[in-house]
Amino acid sequence: MNQPQTQTQLRHGRVTSPFSRGAVAVELGLLGNWQVNEMEGGKNFPSPTAGPFPVPYQTDSDSVTPPADGHILSGGKVDDRDCINFTNEEMSKKLNRPFAWPLLNVAPGQTFKVTWEYTAPHVTRGYRWLITKDGWDPKRRISRAQLEAQPFFDDFYTQVPYYSHSAEMKAKVNHEVKLPANKQGHHVIVLMWIVANTGNAFYQAFDVDFK
Repeated sequence: MNQPQTQTQLRHGRVTSPFSRGAVAVELGLLGNWQVNEMEGGKNFPSPTAGPFPVPYQTDSDSVTPPADGHILSGGKVDDRDCINFTNEEMSKKLNRPFAWPLLNVAPGQTFKVTWEYTAPHVTRGYRWLITKDGWDPKRRISRAQLEAQPFFDDFYTQVPYYSHSAEMKAKVNHEVKLPANKQGHHVIVLMWIVANTGNAFYQAFDVDFK
């Protein structure tokens, strides 16, 4: 982690399937894969505060400050990666042409499968899935108020303390979740890869259309 960072170094990890907002930004030439690998921010989200990870995992490394509203989808990054948080209108202005985030067609209650590519696997506590509320406003950036108050799924390793089980707590290349059964239309899903032995999670975002 103390190595000098260059644009050619790939670090940490990102979802390679299905298409995330990060993948769209790479395809548009706005970001490199290495930047999408590093969308890391405090792991206590949706709490706004740093500090111990909740019971029973409080022996994990303390969280750094979680992303601020409006910068959630980039893991709190406000450099070039802030484009991940842009509304369609903001992206249209940046690209100087009409733009809308592409939507993944999904069905309520379906199994949603993701594939990760890791460039620096960490001791993994697990994965947290959040989604926008019914009636959320796509013309505004994603904030806590735009998201359901509780994750719709937590996929956590239960071993504690992590340092006695680190060999078992491996990042998952393939994993899946059952999507909420009561959603319709366009929603944004936030997926967090939560690390046990650092203060961070890695954030990925997907635009989906419930049919």
